[in-house]
Amino acid sequence: MTIESPLEKKTSHILCVDDEVNVLKSLRRLFRGEDYIVHQAESGMQALELLEQQEIDLIISDMRMPHMDGAELLTQTASKWPDMVRVLLTGYADIESTIKAVNNGKIYSYCSKPWEDDELKSLIAKAIEEKRLREERVELFEIIHRQNDELIDLNNNLEEKVEKRNDQLKKSLKQLTNSHSVLKKQYKDAVKTFAKIIEKRPGILKGHSLYVANYAMQIAAFLDMSEKECDDVLYAGLLLQIGKMVLPDELLSKPYFLLDKKGNFLKHATAGAVLLQDMEQLTGATILIKHQYERYDGSGFPDKLEGEKIPLGARILSVVRDFISYKQGYMTGKEISDEEVKEFLIKKKKVYYDPQVVDTFLAIL
Repeated sequence: MTIESPLEKKTSHILCVDDEVNVLKSLRRLFRGEDYIVHQAESGMQALELLEQQEIDLIISDMRMPHMDGAELLTQTASKWPDMVRVLLTGYADIESTIKAVNNGKIYSYCSKPWEDDELKSLIAKAIEEKRLREERVELFEIIHRQNDELIDLNNNLEEKVEKRNDQLKKSLKQLTNSHSVLKKQYKDAVKTFAKIIEKRPGILKGHSLYVANYAMQIAAFLDMSEKECDDVLYAGLLLQIGKMVLPDELLSKPYFLLDKKGNFLKHATAGAVLLQDMEQLTGATILIKHQYERYDGSGFPDKLEGEKIPLGARILSVVRDFISYKQGYMTGKEISDEEVKEFLIKKKKVYYDPQVVDTFLAIL
């Protein structure tokens, strides 16, 4: 008995929904030449009718449409077609509706309008690939269960047959492990893309998240944190600024030292945690984002945690975040040298920062 690939290469069906014909034409042109069959609908009701007739792999819908907006459409599709990937096209003015759609519609991702062609094509390609990997993983599990049932029925004295089926089982498990590794990498890439989208809003620091994530990961590895804890630090670093998406422009347009109500700005940490609370894979990262402004002496935000009661990942993120923020001048209004920032971190050990984390970060620098 030989094991063949459970899934054959097949063409993906994409449904584009927008009440503007020109937008639909643009999307069709964008995916021309790709291995997709593109369907179109000019309203939510038309999209639902089409979904009843045609199996769709991915739906990409505009937020603002008459009669039924994108959030309502994707929420309806989430219950009836849960395996279909959902992507939302939205503008910054729709942030509250977008948050609702992400929570209720089980959105894979969203993209800002107007979009960048390469970015949107990359997003759709990764989403389709992840869907295929999930389908393959399900079929591989079925193969494993079927083979396991066959093993149970075998006569225990037939060692040769048992060993042969054990080899087949190992091959299946190896395929499953490889698929899981690829899916995990694709998830990390998707989070990185999401972080870039966040930084496109005016007032949110560009490149800040990737810098924080990279150095925080190095510190976490140096401190022998587990693989899962290191992943939480990475995701939290990339999404550290997500809560700023709900802040008003007046809080994002000024450097931190000029803000009259600094407490209102710090609330982006808890806002970010709320935005991510329903995403199971980001549970650990959500906790770190919420507590990024806790201080080692217990005077921080939001829960005034002290010392090692602050999650280690949050203690790491606060050091790296403040280093780059001071260096770039966001905290004081002027850029300062690495040496000056290092002196500040050393001075604030046991006050703002965990001494071990500061020492480790400076050693890495």
